[in-house]
Amino acid sequence: MQNQQIKAIGTNGQLSLGKAFAGQQVIIDQIDEGTWIIKTGQFIPHSEQWLHIGKHGAKLDKAIEWAEKHKPVDNFDKIARDLEKDK
Repeated sequence: MQNQQIKAIGTNGQLSLGKAFAGQQVIIDQIDEGTWIIKTGQFIPHSEQWLHIGKHGAKLDKAIEWAEKHKPVDNFDKIARDLEKDK
C-alpha cells in the first residue's frame, strides 16, 4: 500500500503523523540525507533483549526484590583480600 502525504516540519523540528499514531513508538531510519523511513512498533534495545528470553525476567525480578530487602554492605576490602588469597 502506497500512501504519500506532504507534511511540514514545524519551526520546533517536530513532524505530526496524525492522531492515528498517537502514543505509538516509532523507529526512524535515515537512509540518506533528507530520506527517512518511519516504522511503528515496540522496540527493545539490543542490550536488554536477553531479559525477554526464557526465565531471565523472573530471575531479575527476584534479584531486585532481594536487593530491596537487604541493605548494601561495604565489604570491598574483605572481598579484595579474599580474592588475593585465591591467587
